[in-house]
Amino acid sequence: MRASILMIYPNTGFSGAFVIHTPLGLLYSTAEIVKAGMDVKIFDTRLCPGAWRNELKKLLTKDVLVVGVSVMSGQPIQSAVQIGRFVKSIDPEIQVVWGGPHATLYPDTILNQEWSCDYVVSGYAKKSFFELTQCLINNQEPLAVKGISYRKGNSIITIPREDNQFEYINFRDIPYHLIEDYSVYGQLDQEKNIFSIFSAMGCPYKCAFCSSPAEYSRIQGPKWVPLFINDVVDHIEYLVREYHANYIYFIDDDSFVDFAHCESIIDEIQRRKIEVGLGFRGARINEIKKMSHSFLDKLALAGTDILHIGAESGSDSILKMIRKNCTVADIVECNIKLSQHPQITAAYNFIVGLPNETLDDIKATRDLMLRLVKDNPRCIVFQPNKYRPIPGTELFNIVHEKWGYEPPKTLQDWTNIEAEGNFSAPWYARNTKKACDMLLVCSYFVDNKIAKMTSGRTMFYRFMKIANIIYRPIALFRLRHFAYQFLLEYEVYKIITKLIKNVVSKKGSHVRDLRLD
Repeated sequence: MRASILMIYPNTGFSGAFVIHTPLGLLYSTAEIVKAGMDVKIFDTRLCPGAWRNELKKLLTKDVLVVGVSVMSGQPIQSAVQIGRFVKSIDPEIQVVWGGPHATLYPDTILNQEWSCDYVVSGYAKKSFFELTQCLINNQEPLAVKGISYRKGNSIITIPREDNQFEYINFRDIPYHLIEDYSVYGQLDQEKNIFSIFSAMGCPYKCAFCSSPAEYSRIQGPKWVPLFINDVVDHIEYLVREYHANYIYFIDDDSFVDFAHCESIIDEIQRRKIEVGLGFRGARINEIKKMSHSFLDKLALAGTDILHIGAESGSDSILKMIRKNCTVADIVECNIKLSQHPQITAAYNFIVGLPNETLDDIKATRDLMLRLVKDNPRCIVFQPNKYRPIPGTELFNIVHEKWGYEPPKTLQDWTNIEAEGNFSAPWYARNTKKACDMLLVCSYFVDNKIAKMTSGRTMFYRFMKIANIIYRPIALFRLRHFAYQFLLEYEVYKIITKLIKNVVSKKGSHVRDLRLD
């Protein structure tokens, strides 16, 4: 009898050369299935990208009922298609199920265009995916399973979602044991045993480009819900004890809506004498502006070494348009404040190519990047994301109505949607794309991040350090003079990113594991 579940995480884009985090989505979505006693295995193709077919074939035994694939927009779509077709070539009776962010937004596109996908799970998957597997085991049509889409004859059946509450999973139910070796996960050539967890669910803000306000609009009640302090710290203590975690990364949309909540978690960690580093993904300028130096001292003493901060733009008009609740002066002020706490790295995210953004706006973003590094030499400026409209967001409605923008129609087009991709849009002013490309390339070097954040233990990062020494003066010249014309480096950049993807794929080893020592 088929009753085994195989969960697969697909290959990612160029960013996968720098970061490979634990596939939490696969663990969360199988929590109920594991509790029910079913056999579940996890296969992460990122760990053997060039040899994934050989490894997957070994796992496709006769008892496999379902192969579940977690899919984000971009390169993971192509990987998911390859996985599904390979599974069907081995055993056509195995049911292939797509879930994750892209599946939540575009179930019809997937089922219309990819024959190897049998079912799509939209939204939170813990309950719906479990109920789907029970229907498949019993050979029943999943008519009562909320958030499921599937083909029936020439039609696509979609059962509407009804997840109007945040999906909370007790950490004791997260099947961490499904992953045998956590040492293979990490980032930027750093030897940290990183585990990502939540301290709060949701986000109360309404950034115009972000999918969260649209997604959380279905939530009844508060849009930001803190988890119980003891549960959060129990979770941390469990990971340290059972899996030797030495670094906890809070992946909340926003960790600092309530300072007292965050402070209480830190106090409890210290009271229990848990030795662990901390990092926070969700921090906003309007919140940092309210943080006292004593609060930041407490973060630092607790082991916090990084805050990921959404600066987004150096233009006040753009910041107002995207509803960031701050000004450029606020960003500069907060950066100077954080510079007085050298244990904490301020890591800034930016976004370019926004509707109504002019060359002067992009130049202002360039000015802010340089100012941040000048005022706080320890800060990190991440490469800016090129804006991609997400249906349901405020900005999507603007570009749809004003410029007639429509999202990609095919899975192949969605595959090309990458942060580093060669994307252009009808709302781009003249030369906007060239200026955005310059910021993308030069941002890798503006803050000397490669030297600051990597040790050069692998061939890849030794190459990056050499590139940093050679190209950084040129990058700084281009930024200071806003010299975006004749950007030959961008063509080289595209070749290098493609080459890295191909090398990783052919070699079958992640670049961070190509050790020289």
